Amino acid sequence: ASSGVRSAPALPSYPPSLALERKKVINAAVSQTGVGETPKIPDGFLSEENLMWQALFRQVAAVASRHACREYLDALASGARYSQDAIPDLKGLSERLYEATGWQVAPVTGVITSEQFFAYLEARQMPCTQYIRPHTKFAFTEDPDCIHELLGHVPALFIPSWARLSQAFGSTAARLVERGEKAKLKQLEVMYFAVMEKGLVRQAGEVKAIGASVISGSGELVHAMEHPEKHLPLEPGLVMQYGSTCETDFMEHFFVGESVDSMAVVVTEWMDTL
Repeated sequence: ASSGVRSAPALPSYPPSLALERKKVINAAVSQTGVGETPKIPDGFLSEENLMWQALFRQVAAVASRHACREYLDALASGARYSQDAIPDLKGLSERLYEATGWQVAPVTGVITSEQFFAYLEARQMPCTQYIRPHTKFAFTEDPDCIHELLGHVPALFIPSWARLSQAFGSTAARLVERGEKAKLKQLEVMYFAVMEKGLVRQAGEVKAIGASVISGSGELVHAMEHPEKHLPLEPGLVMQYGSTCETDFMEHFFVGESVDSMAVVVTEWMDTL
């Protein structure tokens, strides 16, 4: 799905051929890296990679400052505490996150299955790639680079109720996998997508974002805010009826909770019924 964000007129140059070669180098280091550790990339990140991070960070932060919920913004500033100038050091980030909510960042090399992803969550680990997209994919990349996790999921894990909810998704998935409940596991994926990836929340009479995908894909965040007719209340029955895990286009419906903490309660109580 295109995020709808127009490329800035003066993007850093990080062409696809270089990005592909660097992905191989970075992933070779990641494959030798433990949970909560910083991959030992030969000579570190290139200036081109850090400039891409800088451009993307500014883009996401600018839109989030207007449309993300206050809990996310507080966590981004006070918890994650990223520098806009360089791709974050995972060890330092993991240490801050572990101290706050008991979570860590787990370096991975790319796409993993939903069962693998939920297993990480059960262990209070957020899988995260380390490579970054080329400038030709500035607005959207189908290859999960570090932007989605570092600017979407990780800051929200500094929010205690959201960290507990994330682990609950993992433990619920483990229970369903053990029972062979494939249909219920699919329902869990739909709920995860509706809330953790695309979720919206009411604050001070306005609708704001909490979902990782909608925040890190800033074009979809603007779209979600400009189309309130797509908003539905966060009720499990409505999520099961209208929710989707499709990413070929912007979501047809966005689900809106009454508060971040109450969203966690509603979803956790629903998971207990599976």
